[in-house]
Amino acid sequence: MRVFRILLVAVLMGSLAIPASALAASAPDKGVAWEPRPVSLALYGTKAPDEDPDTQRHYVEGHDGVDLYVETWLPAARAGKTPPRKVPTILIMTPYVSQGVEEYPAGSLPSFIEYFNSLGYAVAQHHVRGTGESGGCLEQTASNQWDDGARVVEYLGKEAPWSNGRVGMYGISYDAETQISTAAYGDPKRTKYLKAIVPAASVGSQYDWNYMDGVAWAGQPLLGNSSYLASVSIVPGQEPAPQHYPEKLTCQGEVMTESGNQSGDFTKYWQDREYRPGAPKVRAATLMVHGLRDFNVQDITLAGFFDRLPKSTPHKGLFGVWNHAFPGAHGAVEPGWNRADWYTMVTAWFDRYLKGKDTGVEKWPDVQVQSSEGQWFAVDEYPRTGGPLGQLGLGPGGELGAARPEGSTAYMEQVQPGFPLPTEEAIFETKPVSGPLHLTGQPMLDLWLTSSQPDGHVAAKLEVIGKDGQPLRHDGSYSEYQATYGARSLQHVEPMRRGWFAQETGKPFPTDKPVRVTVRLLPTDLVVPKKGTLRLTISGSVSYSKGDSLPSGAGSLITLLHDCKHSSTLRFRMPAKSAKLLNIRETDEVDQVLTSRRARMGVQDGGGIAKKAVCDSRPKRLPFL
Repeated sequence: MRVFRILLVAVLMGSLAIPASALAASAPDKGVAWEPRPVSLALYGTKAPDEDPDTQRHYVEGHDGVDLYVETWLPAARAGKTPPRKVPTILIMTPYVSQGVEEYPAGSLPSFIEYFNSLGYAVAQHHVRGTGESGGCLEQTASNQWDDGARVVEYLGKEAPWSNGRVGMYGISYDAETQISTAAYGDPKRTKYLKAIVPAASVGSQYDWNYMDGVAWAGQPLLGNSSYLASVSIVPGQEPAPQHYPEKLTCQGEVMTESGNQSGDFTKYWQDREYRPGAPKVRAATLMVHGLRDFNVQDITLAGFFDRLPKSTPHKGLFGVWNHAFPGAHGAVEPGWNRADWYTMVTAWFDRYLKGKDTGVEKWPDVQVQSSEGQWFAVDEYPRTGGPLGQLGLGPGGELGAARPEGSTAYMEQVQPGFPLPTEEAIFETKPVSGPLHLTGQPMLDLWLTSSQPDGHVAAKLEVIGKDGQPLRHDGSYSEYQATYGARSLQHVEPMRRGWFAQETGKPFPTDKPVRVTVRLLPTDLVVPKKGTLRLTISGSVSYSKGDSLPSGAGSLITLLHDCKHSSTLRFRMPAKSAKLLNIRETDEVDQVLTSRRARMGVQDGGGIAKKAVCDSRPKRLPFL
């Protein structure tokens, strides 16, 4: 989702003007050198759609008769090199373009179209229904849209005169959710031509973009949906085709009505836009990518979608320290850590699954993860990482890491979002750790609490504190904190049996009665350095780049219990000590030979603090941890 599209583009373009001397150092280079090995060579030019509009501009008919516009850029002869008559097609399915406008022009990365045309790929852009040259109503990715995607894939794989029968998909944000929804729910008879997808920063459901576990982000549903209505009507340079203009302005009733819903309920509208149940149906080889500092589309998608892709479907993950951007163009967070191998990685993926070339992708690490210190390492899965469990008990006096806690800590849920007053939050912090403490995957708060009201919100911020006592932040224009966040509505505490939030209606919370409540935090990878601390702040609302989570408005007095009968604990995974470190090529290493040395993660349990028993209980696993 790109409500902040203009801001994001400005940031990415602005990053081009940053002199190399001003960039932070590249990521640490410990570990074995890792590089993708594509086969395709840059041999060809580009044939734009206006050179052959009868062939390269096409309308596919939707199931309801809606015009679905597709235009395609083809590889062209250059310097005596003639492309094959039949080539694979990479589809970008997007709401963000008008006729002839590239979705990913030259900027922080080369022009996607020119780059992949030169390698012998056709690149097609389909304007999703309700945008650009396509008719119909923009519906925020529900059944009509993913059926459209399947029909466009079928056209490109079966009927397009240049097609070799293989189609891939690529894109970020909205252009990523179109991929996973088409691959998961499109008619298999049509999507059999879809062989590979590369979704970056995708939602796992529309619900996740607007809420977290029963808690609304302030103004997000209205802001988000209104922005898309505006984008199909008034954004300069993206005016809809005249023949479709009237219908686009009159058919947003359901979307806009749901925009005013702040209840946090998982209504029928959101159920129709939940993609995780379709993950086991995906057959297209999936290279999934997400920034662990994404301010816009939270990486909660990785819990319940990426980890439910079938073993029979080739899939790899790439999750690192960047914002709502591609790995090779994240100028707003740690610009010195931009990966120089991004396009070559994508090329190797498409070469293998769209051209049938041996590029060795099967031998890639299953998941590459980047720590908050910048070091890349390999794990078998994510957000479950297979590493050892850790825990830190909440205790009296704000202690985090208590072995035999006592008593309780109370806070008053603030009525308005924003920075809470001291009496409206509970803060717990470890002692300075004697060795690095490394949390990876999806931490969870396992709390016992009481509430004075039948409603209340529990919001949490978990941040890394340096040895100087100040929260650590990343370099870059966004200066993101090294932290993760979570929220949970006390009226929405039913177990998440499938691994994602799905409670249709809220229920009154029992007052003044101890209840066990789990608060999920966003997937992350955080390293507390030696002599640093880990700080946990719990209140009724959390504030970060996404905005403010809404408090319930009930003004509840929430009491966190932390005795040995009601042990409240932060639970998490740490990397396996045998996890392999990786040396990845960053943008300042384009012309360098990467150093390569076998190296392992080693023990990073905070000098043993994470493995301590809490009330004689060793770290234990929660569902989905």
